[in-house]
Amino acid sequence: MRTLAGDIGGTKTWLAIHEDTREVRQAQLPSADHASLLDAVRAFLGDERVDAAGFAVAGPVSGRRVAVTNLPWVVDADELEGALGVRVALLNDFHGVALGLAELPETARVVLRDAPIDSSGPAVVIGAGTGLGKAVVVPGAPPRVLASEGGHVGFAPRDAFEDGLAEWLRVRHGRATWEHVVSGLGLVNVYEYVVQSGHAKGSLHAPDGGAIATAYDHDDAARITIDRFVALYGTAAGDLALDVVASGGLYVAGGIAPKLHVSLGERFTEPFVQAFLDKAPMRAVVERTRVTLVTDPKVGLLGAARAARGR
Repeated sequence: MRTLAGDIGGTKTWLAIHEDTREVRQAQLPSADHASLLDAVRAFLGDERVDAAGFAVAGPVSGRRVAVTNLPWVVDADELEGALGVRVALLNDFHGVALGLAELPETARVVLRDAPIDSSGPAVVIGAGTGLGKAVVVPGAPPRVLASEGGHVGFAPRDAFEDGLAEWLRVRHGRATWEHVVSGLGLVNVYEYVVQSGHAKGSLHAPDGGAIATAYDHDDAARITIDRFVALYGTAAGDLALDVVASGGLYVAGGIAPKLHVSLGERFTEPFVQAFLDKAPMRAVVERTRVTLVTDPKVGLLGAARAARGR
């Protein structure tokens, strides 16, 4: 079976063709370069034909439609089916990540904190990239995935620094959410708050997530930002694990964590896990949750391909 899979985010549209479970070819297209998903798909496919398609899209799916978060696209599965002439599966991007976990080799998993896995218990997925995605996986045959827009829930500060950050975010955005602090945009927000509030001087005049991470060793504001970001990420992950008592494990996906893990090593793992576990009086509950980093950026594509195959 020949399938088209797509992982669609606010920054990039990642498309791939699979022959059963084998990838034939893939490409990353800048989302902003195309007027719609259909536009991007036609540019990628050309005259090539597929038997089915699955698209994991950053945004809340309502019926067969989704308005893409951070991108002015509305994706309609029925319209895509009419244009492409094949069955189309449409799902939230972290629904795709959750489905893709089963397709991952062990080499694409790094255990940050070990604990036994209860195969009858729910697992959770969290991932920071352009935004912050979350999903819950309920075991079964097949497993059931509960999609989420939990990245947009209110940010809960833990100390005076974060109280100030939350107030700064409310002035700028009207409210303070977890996506405002744990995402690519979140890195920029935290950096700008550190500088503007006088916590440290910064040398980056137009900061983005990559520049902030690169400046870790020579820019005081960047170092404070990254250290705080990692702890905030661990805090958000621990909250999600508590939400459903994730005895099936917590998986950290998205584009940011693997890069920070490579560049920081234990300076990423230790504060992330420490913040993850800082859940008194429920520390014993999260201590029973295995924390695994997903290093394969194609996990969402794998899940979209699986949905296209009807699995």
